[in-house]
Amino acid sequence: MFKHAHGRYQQKLNIVFIILSAFITLILSSVLGFFLSRQSEESYKNSVSLSRTILEEKAETSLKNISNTMTDIVNDDLIKEWSTSYQKDNFYFLSSQVQRALTKYCSTSETRFQTYLLIDSENTSDDEVITSDVLSPEGSFSISDFLENKDLTSEDLTTIRKYFNDHMFPYVLPHYNKNGQLDFLYYWIKGYHHPQTCIYMAEIPINSIVNNTKEQEFWIANDDGLFLPYTTDKETTKLLKTLQDSINTDRNIIKTSDYYIAAIHMPSMNWNIYYLYEQNSIGILNIFSFLVFVIVIYLLLSSLFFYIAKLLYRPIYETLKPTLKEDHQHFDEFKILDENLSRLKTLNQNLLETQKTTDNLMVHQYYQNLLTDPNGYIAEIKNPYFSRTADYCVGLLCLHPEQEDFLDTTLLGQLELYKNILFQECIKQKDCFMVKLSMYRCGLIIQASTLEQAKKILNGILSHSDSLNQTPKSWEEQIILSPVKKGIENINFSYRETLKIAEYLSMLPHDKIITYDSIASIDCTTYSYPLATENKLISEVIAGQEQALDLFDDLIRENLTQKRLTMEVLQNFVYTLIGTVNRIFQELKSSPEDFIGRSINYEHWYAHWGDSVTITAIKSVLSDVIAAKQQRNQTQDKLLLTQMLDYIHENFRDNIMLNDLADQFNISPKYCGILFKQLSENNFKDYLNRYRIEQAKKLIQERPALKTKDLSAMTGFNSSNTFIRVFGKYTGTTPQKYAEHIMEQRDLKNRK
Repeated sequence: MFKHAHGRYQQKLNIVFIILSAFITLILSSVLGFFLSRQSEESYKNSVSLSRTILEEKAETSLKNISNTMTDIVNDDLIKEWSTSYQKDNFYFLSSQVQRALTKYCSTSETRFQTYLLIDSENTSDDEVITSDVLSPEGSFSISDFLENKDLTSEDLTTIRKYFNDHMFPYVLPHYNKNGQLDFLYYWIKGYHHPQTCIYMAEIPINSIVNNTKEQEFWIANDDGLFLPYTTDKETTKLLKTLQDSINTDRNIIKTSDYYIAAIHMPSMNWNIYYLYEQNSIGILNIFSFLVFVIVIYLLLSSLFFYIAKLLYRPIYETLKPTLKEDHQHFDEFKILDENLSRLKTLNQNLLETQKTTDNLMVHQYYQNLLTDPNGYIAEIKNPYFSRTADYCVGLLCLHPEQEDFLDTTLLGQLELYKNILFQECIKQKDCFMVKLSMYRCGLIIQASTLEQAKKILNGILSHSDSLNQTPKSWEEQIILSPVKKGIENINFSYRETLKIAEYLSMLPHDKIITYDSIASIDCTTYSYPLATENKLISEVIAGQEQALDLFDDLIRENLTQKRLTMEVLQNFVYTLIGTVNRIFQELKSSPEDFIGRSINYEHWYAHWGDSVTITAIKSVLSDVIAAKQQRNQTQDKLLLTQMLDYIHENFRDNIMLNDLADQFNISPKYCGILFKQLSENNFKDYLNRYRIEQAKKLIQERPALKTKDLSAMTGFNSSNTFIRVFGKYTGTTPQKYAEHIMEQRDLKNRK
């Protein structure tokens, strides 16, 4: 077949599919490249994260050992006695013992580092301790020898002195080797001043806390301005300083435009170590493999689309084949189709006429379903006559022949002719549509905002129809109109209302148009209180919604104002309202005494059902229930805050967070934080820290000798440094000074 088929459309189809295959290949390669790049980057990021975790464990372990050892040295009684010794003999006598103690502390620490004790006594006399001695496990040195040995200068010592005159926190100095690489950290701690000052220095090898087995770029920093790059190279230092100023210290892995930065947090020293990693790069082999993959995909897609083009063109060729001559090598498919199209137009016109007739029948069926089917409004039709949200009323046209027992074909024909005239007039009017329901009844859907407007439309249709009807009418006609309602979903309800009104036709034989007002003078035999309305009233009252009172007023207005109920029906209606009140308290699972603070005399209501005071009393009870429900909703917030504070007071010793509080009360952390702030006028973290510090102060007052480490653990802090920092934030002093103050007050009290 295809050996002889060379149509223009076939050639264009092949070109389109070739372009399509190239386009799809481009999209697939872009998506695949994106995901491969993401996967490679994610794998690289995971390796960086794993490396960060290992390095963090190593650094934190080492620094924690150093911090604990230095704390033990500072608190050692022998070293305190030596550092506060005034006489030379006693000072040198204790030096050997202190040296052995230092050797013991440094040898028992898991991390290798060196410790030096510097006595800086600028103001001592000649018979006191020699000015500025240095003691270490290796021996005793003079200040000058110590500074020379550690590549320090007198300016460095002056800086340290000035720093410790104003601060109590540790001081750090870096030491770089001849190659400009960081090899040691000098960690300084201030001791006691009696009058000479003892300064403790730990010489920490950098390889004990960082990974320097390979050329790894890093720097050490903290929030207090500490910045120690791994090298003295100016360009590198400038780069690291720029990165330090731009990163977020709360994140472990930080990605910049050119680097990955792994942040290692060391709370024991309040330091952060940042390792710099180059961005992940794709190798040449991976690029080559990807290009080969793209070419293979393009070839496969081209072959597939060429085969699809052949399959798609086959039906076209088979369709045109009867009109092609055997010697046709090239032809124009569209020209042949145009010739066939002209033949189809004639058939199409006939089909349109048939379709129009069918559409009219469907429209008539649709509007008939709107009237008779409660779910008829769900269906959709093309080009509806009316809007779905407009105001409507429904009319019921009732034809009453003079001789209903004997109808000949002439009368039936006249009736059909008259109904057809009415139907056409309704179509012309555009605000009314007529549906034939039976031989003597027709439904009218009227788009009108008021009943007066609907009556005006009907009078115009009837008067014009009478002028077109040439034969005398041998029947009477009446039209029943329902109240105006909004939306087509209420048309069926309105139609059923007309059927209810139609029950009174025999009582109103002379009325042309009949509405609810026409039968208002007729005693009603039933009240209007559907079960759905009762359920809605109950649910709104229980929810504390004040619109329930409006619903109750509408119910009373409909049954007692707009209707004239018989005494028996009125009694049943009032009894039903009393039953509704009883159901409300059953749903609340409470009694009137417990919920609204007063009892209800149901027997009095039943006995005085005809008294208007009973209706007023029922409404008053509903109002009291709504008010009580609203008041209970307001007290729930206060109860929730009390429960939150109780949870904090009971669990402050644990490492609780906002997520734990949110889980406790089954709410989201974000909403929990907002709610806690609104109810307590304080955020969760601040309140928790304040409460912990208050408890710590109580513990210090009871037991001033408690160690800082034990206090921090007893009050829920993860580390002593964090506890000291938070304690200083809220009290303006350290736990140790606060304890000393407590002890001084007790001593003064005992002396008195």
